[in-house]
Amino acid sequence: MGKSMIRIGRKQLVQAGVAAVLSAALVGCSRSGIDAPKGFQRFSEPNSTFTLVYPDTWTFNPDPKGAVRLSDPADATYQVSVVVSDAPRKDIKDIRAFGTPQQVADRFANDVLKKKSPPGAVIEVSNAAQRTDSKGVPYYSFEVVIASGGRAVHQVYCVAVSGGKVFTLVTGSAAIAWGERREKIYQIVNSFTIS
Repeated sequence: MGKSMIRIGRKQLVQAGVAAVLSAALVGCSRSGIDAPKGFQRFSEPNSTFTLVYPDTWTFNPDPKGAVRLSDPADATYQVSVVVSDAPRKDIKDIRAFGTPQQVADRFANDVLKKKSPPGAVIEVSNAAQRTDSKGVPYYSFEVVIASGGRAVHQVYCVAVSGGKVFTLVTGSAAIAWGERREKIYQIVNSFTIS
């Protein structure tokens, strides 16, 4: 009997340890009514390189490639990911070095998305725009619809450059639910800021 109590104690200790590790990993995912609109949580990347808001029903999903991924547990197409990569040159100060919002969107659709999409996929780019945060950092955003095999996905991208890094946020939803999710998706995109 003493041994089983020790095993249970060890099991609980392991579970507590796992919970502590997960809590530490998610320390950046904090709820705050002041920092996030109702129904959203604020995510601050642990190294403080970017922040965004996301629906408070979503969960954090570790990505083996190092991206930050938050998603709706009931629908994997309804998610947000942020990828941080090196800029092609260290002298690039902001996203405007790559052209206008429309030029960046078109180049991304043609050079990246077409290569990753199934043969025959139709890719449409729209709503290319620029915004500037309170620190003067410019952000480009654009919407992409990828249609293939009778299905379509809406994706919205937001891209910015800082400190020799390119920050790319992508969020979206299956087309069938786009109408009801569009407003929340744009709240995510417009909340994205880099440090």
